[in-house]
Amino acid sequence: MLRIPFNSLVEGPVAPPPTFEPLDPELSSELLTDVEERGQVTVHCSITTEWADMIRIWPSTYLVCCHSGHRSRLLHAEGISYAPHWQPIPPGKPIVFTLLFEALPKDCILFDLVEDIPEQGGFYSPSILRNGVDVYRVEV
Repeated sequence: MLRIPFNSLVEGPVAPPPTFEPLDPELSSELLTDVEERGQVTVHCSITTEWADMIRIWPSTYLVCCHSGHRSRLLHAEGISYAPHWQPIPPGKPIVFTLLFEALPKDCILFDLVEDIPEQGGFYSPSILRNGVDVYRVEV
Protein backbone atom coordinates (compact mmCIF):
# COMPACT_ATOMS: atom_id res chain seq x y z
CA MET A 1 0.00 0.00 0.00
CA LEU A 2 1.34 3.38 -1.02
CA ARG A 3 1.11 6.02 1.69
CA ILE A 4 1.14 9.66 0.67
CA PRO A 5 1.86 12.26 3.34
CA PHE A 6 -1.19 14.44 4.00
CA ASN A 7 0.71 17.67 3.34
CA SER A 8 1.56 16.55 -0.20
CA LEU A 9 -2.17 16.40 -1.04
CA VAL A 10 -2.75 20.07 -0.26
CA GLU A 11 -2.15 22.44 -3.14
CA GLY A 12 -0.93 25.93 -2.40
CA PRO A 13 0.24 27.41 0.89
CA VAL A 14 -0.93 25.89 4.13
CA ALA A 15 -2.21 28.36 6.70
CA PRO A 16 -0.59 28.25 10.13
CA PRO A 17 -2.81 27.04 12.97
CA PRO A 18 -4.87 29.80 14.57
CA THR A 19 -3.59 31.37 17.75
CA PHE A 20 -5.86 32.43 20.56
CA GLU A 21 -5.07 34.99 23.17
CA PRO A 22 -6.11 33.99 26.67
CA LEU A 23 -9.35 35.55 27.92
CA ASP A 24 -9.17 38.30 30.45
CA PRO A 25 -9.80 36.50 33.81
CA GLU A 26 -12.62 38.92 34.68
CA LEU A 27 -14.37 38.29 31.34
CA SER A 28 -13.83 34.54 31.67
CA SER A 29 -15.45 34.56 35.13
CA GLU A 30 -18.39 36.62 33.81
CA LEU A 31 -18.97 34.19 30.93
CA LEU A 32 -18.86 31.14 33.19
CA THR A 33 -21.29 32.77 35.65
CA ASP A 34 -23.70 33.61 32.81
CA VAL A 35 -23.65 30.01 31.53
CA GLU A 36 -24.26 28.59 35.02
CA GLU A 37 -27.15 30.98 35.70
CA ARG A 38 -28.89 30.51 32.36
CA GLY A 39 -28.51 26.73 32.19
CA GLN A 40 -31.14 24.42 30.76
CA VAL A 41 -33.32 21.54 31.86
CA THR A 42 -33.41 18.24 29.97
CA VAL A 43 -36.48 16.02 30.21
CA HIS A 44 -36.36 12.56 28.63
CA CYS A 45 -39.97 11.48 28.09
CA SER A 46 -41.52 8.16 27.24
CA ILE A 47 -45.08 7.31 26.37
CA THR A 48 -46.78 4.03 25.59
CA THR A 49 -50.37 4.12 24.43
CA GLU A 50 -52.85 1.60 23.16
CA TRP A 51 -55.15 4.20 21.62
CA ALA A 52 -53.04 6.82 19.86
CA ASP A 53 -51.45 6.37 16.50
CA MET A 54 -50.18 9.94 16.17
CA ILE A 55 -48.21 12.22 18.49
CA ARG A 56 -46.84 15.76 18.50
CA ILE A 57 -45.61 18.42 20.91
CA TRP A 58 -46.82 22.01 21.01
CA PRO A 59 -44.31 24.84 21.46
CA SER A 60 -46.55 25.96 24.34
CA THR A 61 -45.05 23.28 26.60
CA TYR A 62 -43.53 24.51 29.85
CA LEU A 63 -41.95 23.49 33.10
CA VAL A 64 -43.98 25.27 35.78
CA CYS A 65 -42.48 25.82 39.23
CA CYS A 66 -45.03 24.60 41.80
CA HIS A 67 -44.07 27.33 44.29
CA SER A 68 -43.73 30.47 42.19
CA GLY A 69 -45.66 29.63 39.00
CA HIS A 70 -42.58 30.53 36.93
CA ARG A 71 -42.73 29.00 33.44
CA SER A 72 -39.56 27.77 31.72
CA ARG A 73 -40.28 27.63 28.00
CA LEU A 74 -39.50 24.78 25.62
CA LEU A 75 -36.32 25.46 23.65
CA HIS A 76 -36.01 22.27 21.59
CA ALA A 77 -37.64 18.89 21.10
CA GLU A 78 -35.86 15.81 19.75
CA GLY A 79 -37.60 12.63 18.62
CA ILE A 80 -41.10 14.14 18.38
CA SER A 81 -42.78 16.38 15.78
CA TYR A 82 -43.84 19.95 16.57
CA ALA A 83 -47.52 20.84 16.13
CA PRO A 84 -49.19 21.23 13.68
CA HIS A 85 -47.32 18.23 12.20
CA TRP A 86 -48.12 14.74 13.44
CA GLN A 87 -45.73 11.86 13.96
CA PRO A 88 -47.13 8.33 13.56
CA ILE A 89 -46.57 5.89 16.42
CA PRO A 90 -47.34 2.18 16.50
CA PRO A 91 -49.92 1.25 19.18
CA GLY A 92 -48.39 -0.44 22.21
CA LYS A 93 -44.83 0.60 21.33
CA PRO A 94 -42.99 3.05 23.61
CA ILE A 95 -41.97 6.36 22.09
CA VAL A 96 -39.00 8.17 23.65
CA PHE A 97 -38.26 11.85 23.06
CA THR A 98 -36.22 14.59 24.70
CA LEU A 99 -37.31 18.11 25.58
CA LEU A 100 -34.93 20.97 26.42
CA PHE A 101 -36.23 23.88 28.49
CA GLU A 102 -35.01 27.19 29.83
CA ALA A 103 -33.53 27.02 33.31
CA LEU A 104 -35.80 26.81 36.32
CA PRO A 105 -35.41 29.37 39.12
CA LYS A 106 -32.67 28.40 41.55
CA ASP A 107 -35.14 28.13 44.44
CA CYS A 108 -37.53 25.80 42.56
CA ILE A 109 -37.83 22.42 44.28
CA LEU A 110 -40.87 20.91 42.57
CA PHE A 111 -42.24 21.52 39.07
CA ASP A 112 -44.82 20.26 36.59
CA LEU A 113 -44.38 19.46 32.90
CA VAL A 114 -47.39 21.09 31.19
CA GLU A 115 -48.35 21.14 27.52
CA ASP A 116 -50.67 24.17 27.50
CA ILE A 117 -52.89 23.58 24.45
CA PRO A 118 -56.41 24.59 23.34
CA GLU A 119 -57.70 21.01 23.31
CA GLN A 120 -57.79 17.96 25.56
CA GLY A 121 -54.98 15.45 25.77
CA GLY A 122 -51.94 17.67 26.40
CA PHE A 123 -48.92 16.15 28.13
CA TYR A 124 -48.93 16.61 31.89
CA SER A 125 -46.50 15.22 34.42
CA PRO A 126 -47.04 16.73 37.89
CA SER A 127 -44.77 17.19 40.88
CA ILE A 128 -41.34 16.41 39.44
CA LEU A 129 -38.78 16.67 42.23
CA ARG A 130 -35.82 18.85 41.27
CA ASN A 131 -32.38 17.24 41.28
CA GLY A 132 -28.86 18.67 41.15
CA VAL A 133 -28.21 18.09 37.45
CA ASP A 134 -31.58 19.15 35.93
CA VAL A 135 -31.88 15.98 33.84
CA TYR A 136 -35.09 14.01 34.29
CA ARG A 137 -36.93 10.94 33.00
CA VAL A 138 -40.72 10.99 33.01
CA GLU A 139 -43.58 8.90 31.69
CA VAL A 140 -46.19 11.16 30.10
